[in-house]
Amino acid sequence: MTDPRPMPIRRDDAVPVRLRPDLPTRAGVDADHPLARGLVEGSGPAISHLGDLAALLPEEAREIEIDSDATGPWMLAMLAALAERRGVPTPELRGALCNDPIASAFGAAAPAWSTGAAVDLAADALSWSGRVFPGLCGARLQVAATGDLTTAMAMAMALRSALALLAATARRDKIPHLRAAAQGIEFLLPGDTARHRAAGSTLAALWRQLLEERHGPGFARRDDLVAYRPATPRKKATAACDEPAPCAATLRAALERIEAADAQGPVPARSRSRATDPARAAARMAELARWRRERDGNAVQKSLLALREAAKRGINVMGPSVACAKAGVTTGEWAAAMAAALPAAEPRGLFGVKTATCLQPESAELMAVRDRLAQAARGFARPITLLVAQPGLDARLAPALPLLGAARACGVELRDPGPRALPNRIADAVLHDRPHALCFCLVSRQSAEMALDTLNVLDQAGFGTVPALGLADFEIAPKFERQLRERMTLRNTGDILVHDFLDDVASLVSLQRKASQ
Repeated sequence: MTDPRPMPIRRDDAVPVRLRPDLPTRAGVDADHPLARGLVEGSGPAISHLGDLAALLPEEAREIEIDSDATGPWMLAMLAALAERRGVPTPELRGALCNDPIASAFGAAAPAWSTGAAVDLAADALSWSGRVFPGLCGARLQVAATGDLTTAMAMAMALRSALALLAATARRDKIPHLRAAAQGIEFLLPGDTARHRAAGSTLAALWRQLLEERHGPGFARRDDLVAYRPATPRKKATAACDEPAPCAATLRAALERIEAADAQGPVPARSRSRATDPARAAARMAELARWRRERDGNAVQKSLLALREAAKRGINVMGPSVACAKAGVTTGEWAAAMAAALPAAEPRGLFGVKTATCLQPESAELMAVRDRLAQAARGFARPITLLVAQPGLDARLAPALPLLGAARACGVELRDPGPRALPNRIADAVLHDRPHALCFCLVSRQSAEMALDTLNVLDQAGFGTVPALGLADFEIAPKFERQLRERMTLRNTGDILVHDFLDDVASLVSLQRKASQ
């Protein structure tokens, strides 16, 4: 096989090589998958197979940090295969795998398998790396205080993930390996100020207490348990820098609340539309096609079969993953094998939308909105139905949840075709549910383009005009914004008020009535 040659990473020899693949790679999607459209190499290099990793990592690289999300075990397996190919003893490699399986499950690069399965896979990587890569941290967990998330809650979430990793390791491995796994966990704070140091000291002390309480003495006596990364000018530390460091009692109480409620990770930050190079994306797809042609197809299928069997039986998947990397398996193929063998990801759609608290039950504002909706629905045999679509790879409902909760409070039925929906799937849901209007959650250029594609599919199917509302949570170029406004009512989730949103729904339903008469 011929290794494609992506742009190599330029670095100072004193600085670790940091690999943060693009969103499709971190989510387990190859560059030629429809969900990768417009996102290939938009936020980092596409790493589809061992050849890509070989082209990215300099021969002399010995300290490597990888941000991985869903594909953490796979990235680590490819690193091991590459080290063997180059004749580099794995104990010489240092660095970290930045992989929080619980936080990743709620982000744009969430895996197709359940959070529990993701924790098990991350535990496999943690335990295995302690034996194969003794100088590499198998789980670096970032303390990410963003938005309304306090420093204590962010620290507690990182602790919760670390404890879950060790609990999974205890279920799947022997006690000596559990101790080694505990040594492979560290925490990363997004700054290096006196407050960060104080927070890190509290976190480390509580972590040691928790280990002794849950697993007995003798765990994690590292002095470098917490790492500190100074904030860059573009990424200033937020709450973790602004707030005083929480005390141990506050941190423990936050951890107990999170574990009791099984709370999710922080809501991802508002995204910015990234321009990608169509020519480069086409070249990547051509390189990927060539890679598949030149590899041994039988070896690929045998290695994938062994991987699926290991995953189904609860055997550590790292050995079979290394064999897959050597055979030329791609990132998307590895992820598809995991998805076929493991429990599916938990539904995170509309069923958890709560009634909005911004509208009082008997307020004049609410009564006026309900009257407007009732007038729009007059003569219907069923309540107003709104199909809420999440097109594209990085689809997420979070920015729209307060608005959708208000709609439900006013009697609007919400239908959900699920996350990461392609245009044909959304169109099928429209044909099945016959909603009065469509609502698109638009968080990137890709999701907006797929919303337009969905409307085109419906036009071609002869379904007629479907009133559509787009809730945008990214910066849209003016020319593209005009295209969107020609096909839908476009609103910014950061600007639209609840009563404006509900008025939009009423107007769209009225349009649908007129179109059907």
